[in-house]
Amino acid sequence: MNAKHSPAIGCSSCAGQCSPPGFTTRATGHCYVCNGRCASSVRQGRYEYEVCEDCLTAQITPVPSDEELQDFYERYHGSAEEGGSYIAFESRMQADFPWKLKMVRQVTSAPVAGRRIRLLDVGCGKGYFLKEAGSAGFEAVGIDLSKSAVAFARESLGVNAESGHLEAKANAQWCEAFDVVTLWASIEHLPHPLTVLKAIRRCLRPGGLLFCDTGLGGLPEENGLAGYNQWFDAPEHLFVFSGPGLRTLLERAGFEVIHVDYNAERSRIRRIIRYLRHVAVCRFSLWILRPLLGRAAFLSMKRSAKWPIGRLTLMIARRRDDS
Repeated sequence: MNAKHSPAIGCSSCAGQCSPPGFTTRATGHCYVCNGRCASSVRQGRYEYEVCEDCLTAQITPVPSDEELQDFYERYHGSAEEGGSYIAFESRMQADFPWKLKMVRQVTSAPVAGRRIRLLDVGCGKGYFLKEAGSAGFEAVGIDLSKSAVAFARESLGVNAESGHLEAKANAQWCEAFDVVTLWASIEHLPHPLTVLKAIRRCLRPGGLLFCDTGLGGLPEENGLAGYNQWFDAPEHLFVFSGPGLRTLLERAGFEVIHVDYNAERSRIRRIIRYLRHVAVCRFSLWILRPLLGRAAFLSMKRSAKWPIGRLTLMIARRRDDS
């Protein structure tokens, strides 16, 4: 079997459809997305990001174990005193949800008469998007790895959320059960995103839609940046996807990408500000910092300095039924 299309995750007997507990193996130096050659890039503590020379997607090494990730996300949704970090941008995420829900409503076709649109939110966190979707008339269900976040969603917001891995449910009660799946700011957190995307495809009815957004990497203007963008955040973000990398992964999972936005924002003014800030910082670094620092110091800073910039990519993909 050609290595480029062989199962990159899961066990060898299921074509990458499962994700056994504790499975963290990933070939160092080879891209998870396209099997291209990777080169060492950003360093953060004991972690390093390798960037693919072909699709420009970055991936973390070593990959945190399932137990490490479970522990991380139990604390992630807690208070700052408990070591939680989600609270720092929780309000921004919530502010985006009405815009995201409006987009879902505009793109999604109405189901058969007498049935509400069924929506699955993968990586639902504390359930705020589920609450928004339910109030708008969707039949919304969520799933998240964090038991504490799901407990909050169920007990405080009264939404239908479950904790655990999606893969098992995709083969049982959730098989072809949903019209829409949302994957908001979650794919970069997944150690085995292809496995999850294939499970999402199985959860969707024929012609169903997936909405996915994530931080964007691999932008040409960042070649002149004395550092890296905010999406490189170990061990929280296991991948920083380029546009071509994310599209390739969706296509490998059995989706057809029907819409792409490389500067996704909830308003026009925010789009303009984010884009101009990103370009201005990169140009300042290239034209001023690079000559001042010199080559050696500039290259060292590229591996170690994080800048508070970064653009979001949004892709909408339709379940492809020829695979």
